[in-house]
Amino acid sequence: MKPLPSPAPPGSKRPPPSSTRTWGATRQPPNILHLHRQEREAFFTLLDDNVVQEFLSMDVCCRISDKYLLAMVLTYFKRAGLSTSEYTRINLFTALYLANDMEEDEEEHKYQIFPWALGRRWRRLFPWFLRRRDRLWARMNYRAVVSRHCCEEVMATEPLHWAWSRERPPHHSGATRPYGRDPQNPPGPPTCLRCACPPACTLPAAARTHHEEEEEEDDPAAWTQDVFILRRRSGFLLPDCAKTH
Repeated sequence: MKPLPSPAPPGSKRPPPSSTRTWGATRQPPNILHLHRQEREAFFTLLDDNVVQEFLSMDVCCRISDKYLLAMVLTYFKRAGLSTSEYTRINLFTALYLANDMEEDEEEHKYQIFPWALGRRWRRLFPWFLRRRDRLWARMNYRAVVSRHCCEEVMATEPLHWAWSRERPPHHSGATRPYGRDPQNPPGPPTCLRCACPPACTLPAAARTHHEEEEEEDDPAAWTQDVFILRRRSGFLLPDCAKTH
């Protein structure tokens, strides 16, 4: 017969079994994203940037920047360990593009991000942008999957912020699969009147000195935004200044 364990000395506490894990008041369970107040404020300040605001206004149906995709951006910033000084416009667009890579089935919509992130030279610069996306992905150890629960936790830290009211209309939800369609009978015109023919959208042109223009040639990330007239072409919006001849 197996002997019984000796009783614990008076006044002592038996440790919990190894299979049991307790979390103290200052310890967070794994997978909990703890956002500091400075990080939240820096992110919300970034969303108020004039170019970001124009971009969000262009996305009238929130197809590439709904509340869940924006919550993913903040999650990526945290996972990558970005300092608040790195909460910049180019990093926001990079993270948003990666979030669309992970969650969205329709490839063409995310291409609208290129002109807003890179300026009128976006056709030449988008390979650099994709390398930047890959570096961000590597910086967070390739953990780009974000659960719905995690997004809701991010939104719960500031539940009344306007960013979390960016709801995607139900008719734009769900996956769209191209297979099974009759090539002789293509689908009809889009049914959404809000985003089928969006109005021309312009980015504010920044006044630049000759010295600033020279710096931009050396540092693509510092390039200022030019005026764009975004037109629908090939299923997504392209800048008028990028037309091929």
